[in-house]
Amino acid sequence: MTLSFRTKVRLTRWLILSLGLLSLEYVARAKLVGATVLIPPSIMVTHLWKLLSTGKLTPDLLRTGSEIGLSFLLAVLTGIPGGVLLYRFPLIYEILSPYLLAYYAVPMFAFYPLFIVLLGVTIFPIILISWLFSVMILMLNTAIGLQSVRPIYIKVGKSLRLSPARIFFKIHFPAATSYIFTGLKLGFIYALIGVIAAEFILSTEGLGYQIAFAYNNFDTKGMYATLLLVILLSVTMHIGLTRLEKRIFSAG
Repeated sequence: MTLSFRTKVRLTRWLILSLGLLSLEYVARAKLVGATVLIPPSIMVTHLWKLLSTGKLTPDLLRTGSEIGLSFLLAVLTGIPGGVLLYRFPLIYEILSPYLLAYYAVPMFAFYPLFIVLLGVTIFPIILISWLFSVMILMLNTAIGLQSVRPIYIKVGKSLRLSPARIFFKIHFPAATSYIFTGLKLGFIYALIGVIAAEFILSTEGLGYQIAFAYNNFDTKGMYATLLLVILLSVTMHIGLTRLEKRIFSAG
């Protein structure tokens, strides 16, 4: 039996993951490193289940989930239209290009005191920081995707006397879909990183705060269990967006 390319890729991914987890399990159980540094993945899973089943992490999970969801939604609602505007006005795109490329060199957390003054000690400064992390990647990916459309397709649309709006929605936007979904996946990761990092440093609630609290109190089980939950959130969203992308392409 000959395996398809996709099947080989999936099997190889699972093999790499399994070998990595087994290696960590062995290293931890053989005590090659201290218990305060690493615990077996099996204990991470069981402790996470304990935290979730007792409801101990539920308020923090809801807090972090709402912050990530709101910041990512804002990034989508502003980043994709922003990318369209950059594409529609190439002169502005060229003028802003150096600043856009240097965007992530700016330390976002340096603005947190200003955000506190403007928005108060609420979840909104964290949402704003997370939005700043994720919006630019969505904007740039949308603009690059729209620029990638072959000119011949535009000429065909004009020859068929399609209106500019129909050319955009029938030609430009479908051609840029893969770039936009890449931006969505990266944007969610950036939003998650922004929220977790902000909670880790600045908050008294949320999964990021729980990771920092466990670390500072030498609660290795709690720290790794919460980290595992954050990883699962990221992977679940990535898989969901990938399946949505495939469904859209197959429907088209």
